[in-house]
Amino acid sequence: MHNRRNFIKKIGAFLAFSSFSMVSIGRESTLSQPQKKRILPKKLTEGSLIGLIAPGGDVSEKQLKEAQQNLENLGFKTYFTQNILAKEGYLAGSDEQRASDIMHMFTNPKVDAIFCVRGGYGTARTLDLLNYEQIKQNPKILIGYSDITALITALYQRIGLVSFHGPVATSTFNSFSIESMKNVIQTPQNEYIYDYLREKDTEQSSEYDVYTISGGKASGKLIGGNLMMLVSLVGTKYEPDFEDKIIFIEEVREKPYKVDRMLTQLLMATNFSKAAGIVCGIFNKCDAENLDESFSLKEVLTRRLQPLNIPIFYGAPFGHVENKWCLPVGINAFLDADNKTLKLLESAVY
Repeated sequence: MHNRRNFIKKIGAFLAFSSFSMVSIGRESTLSQPQKKRILPKKLTEGSLIGLIAPGGDVSEKQLKEAQQNLENLGFKTYFTQNILAKEGYLAGSDEQRASDIMHMFTNPKVDAIFCVRGGYGTARTLDLLNYEQIKQNPKILIGYSDITALITALYQRIGLVSFHGPVATSTFNSFSIESMKNVIQTPQNEYIYDYLREKDTEQSSEYDVYTISGGKASGKLIGGNLMMLVSLVGTKYEPDFEDKIIFIEEVREKPYKVDRMLTQLLMATNFSKAAGIVCGIFNKCDAENLDESFSLKEVLTRRLQPLNIPIFYGAPFGHVENKWCLPVGINAFLDADNKTLKLLESAVY
């Protein structure tokens, strides 16, 4: 009887160790995928044909016309398929329709670049339906933000394609956003320093303040986007590799405790803490309404991020705001948290 109990204990210990080992191996394989060779897309020029897609939320006819007008005002031509106005619940058609549109725009030789009409929700549902090898053979500029973070991240993690966190086609294309976009995807430069411009009429809102969370300077490849979308990719084959990167994050309509929860998830479940530096954009409408019952947004960001002891600043103009930087994922950049500046160290297009 005694021997039988010892045998059972040994078997239990072996199975527990084996299960732990398998989990560890699986986790390691997710985080330690070999770095893909980076792929730069071709720059945009006057008259380029822009393919319009809706990988997430559904698009109205009014939004489609607005998207066309915005891009045509910039000197581009636009193109879309009949799928663009599809609707299925809160999605722009079925997962298959949206994935088909993404693939069509990448493989269509007449299309020069791809703009997402809007974000919304649903982009991540298309990721397993894409043919990444075909996209790799047909690299193009893809630009969007918010929910589009999922696609931008997947393209970089899977095939090394540099894509852009910038305006969607229905964004407000003011002079600041246009200038940033042109300097990144139309006129290649070996170095580009991003300008700063505060949103109009926000002097009384601390969410638009710009401040250093942790001083210092750092360099590394850019990666990031919408905070919630980055969290949603944790544990998947598209999980971002944050080590030695300059991370940029933004959010909208998430209260401080939710921002806290998302940052905690990244800190506990990924190599987020091994980043070289962090640039926080605008966390629009994310501050507490009653500070007697909550930490402020600034307190949450400071408490969760400052202990990393890497260069970090808040308030860069990108995210769910009118003034938007165009940020290329996978491009080397230099961060100066003391002076609250970001500089690209190489061209993002050829």
